[in-house]
Amino acid sequence: MRTTNIFVRSLGVHVPESVSVEHAVREGWYPAAEAEKYQQLGAAVAGDMPAPEMARRAVVDAYERWGESSPRELDLLLYPSVWHQGPNGWQPQHYLQMHLLGGNVPAFEIRSGCVGMISSLELAASYLHADPRRRTAMVVSSDNHGTPLVDRWRMTPGALIGDAAAAVLLGKDHGMAELLSVNATVIPEADAVNDGAYPLFPPDATVGRGLSFGDRHEEFRQRLLKAQGTGIHLTIQKTMMQQVEQTLDEAGIGLDDITRVAFPHGRREDLDGQMSWLGIEEDQTTWDYGRRVGHCGAVDQFIAFEHLLATGGLVPGDHLLMVGFGSGTSVAAAAFRILSTTPVTTSGARA
Repeated sequence: MRTTNIFVRSLGVHVPESVSVEHAVREGWYPAAEAEKYQQLGAAVAGDMPAPEMARRAVVDAYERWGESSPRELDLLLYPSVWHQGPNGWQPQHYLQMHLLGGNVPAFEIRSGCVGMISSLELAASYLHADPRRRTAMVVSSDNHGTPLVDRWRMTPGALIGDAAAAVLLGKDHGMAELLSVNATVIPEADAVNDGAYPLFPPDATVGRGLSFGDRHEEFRQRLLKAQGTGIHLTIQKTMMQQVEQTLDEAGIGLDDITRVAFPHGRREDLDGQMSWLGIEEDQTTWDYGRRVGHCGAVDQFIAFEHLLATGGLVPGDHLLMVGFGSGTSVAAAAFRILSTTPVTTSGARA
């Protein structure tokens, strides 16, 4: 979707301190052989801080860092999430409404896996375009995976699981970046890639079944081999390329115009394949940052975006491409043009 006159007005994050791989190896959490093989450096660990509180801090960071007014003036809040957020039967956006928004801001939780933030940009932009009176929308996501059903050091071979939150404020008039295009799609025939052949009922969490993507991916691979149906992997790759091509075409730019590409913070072997498909080099990706904080649910590309802005990895005139994958399987892409990297103070002056 071409997103005419949709701007990123502010970007906030909450990324806890990382626990190093060296520490994890010493504690016996992570095998030394895997540390050498997979080149991961650490994972951001939130301890006992609830995910909605991390989300609140990311929203406050977005407003304070970029000199925005009150979140109570929002026209929409979308809260994509991946892992459990709090008590059963409770929704995390209510926490933000209690502590930041008030009751008049429409707020909804979105469940679309690790593409949740990117795909929610499409929803938020459409909502803003639908009514000229609507001026701003926020997408915020947060996950704390440090629960008994997740082993962040072994859940996905080759990758580590981190905790973090990110908040993006979209507007129609101005901003530090322009959202040029965003697209998301689902590959229904890959529905089973992460289900592990477990029954749909009762749900895993209600019976205390842990989450291991490594085991589930291997089960899916063996299932495909027996059915001689491994072509689904090519379908996923092809769909990713189609999403990227469509997004760049709608944005009016090509791959040669892309300064940096933000992928999910995953396995090095996956990154190598993605770089090969797109014809880019490692220094154009966010790999070096991602391997220090781990795969943090739906926020990977956005905390990497903030890191690039803070460290000079993006400057005005640059273009950022985000590519996302989610279980199900879903694929998403978004393209941005950087307009400014200078935050403003709460008084409106440039910092």
